[in-house]
Amino acid sequence: MDTKVYPLSTLSRSATWQEGTRTSVKIILKDPIVSRLLSRSNLTRAQFETLLVDQLGHDMANKQLTRTEMAQLMRNKEGISRGALNRTLRQARENVSEAIHTILLLGYGGLMDSPALAPFVEASELLKSQMTQFGELAEGDPKLYGERIDMLIEDLEAAFQALYQKRVTRDVT
Repeated sequence: MDTKVYPLSTLSRSATWQEGTRTSVKIILKDPIVSRLLSRSNLTRAQFETLLVDQLGHDMANKQLTRTEMAQLMRNKEGISRGALNRTLRQARENVSEAIHTILLLGYGGLMDSPALAPFVEASELLKSQMTQFGELAEGDPKLYGERIDMLIEDLEAAFQALYQKRVTRDVT
């Protein structure tokens, strides 16, 4: 995922910190890799957006944000209520915690060994690196950029299928 924080000056000289931060969040949410991974995760789009604003919003806005300001950045110009922000953030954190505990349980129970996880950790680092390079490519050759993104998504799908097939094979024998 391209977690690059876009300075307000690049987005628009007249943009407010809210507009600039909203634009940065939208850019991340429109990333095709983020979309694909999000569709297979146990987070909703709203939960992921809330985590983004909570974790990266301060850097995007170039200022310390209050919960009220974070809520104003969410989804549309009007934002959401502070209560809705807090509720969605709590749900997102619970889902992330449950996912981590699931991985720990699978490892501890011998259902998934640590070496099986290593390619996914490496893949996430490689994705970040490649997306930075692809971002530069997008400026020069949008068609090639799209082709590379499609190839990355296909490779991700193949990795998920390989993991699934490995489990099916174990179940059958």
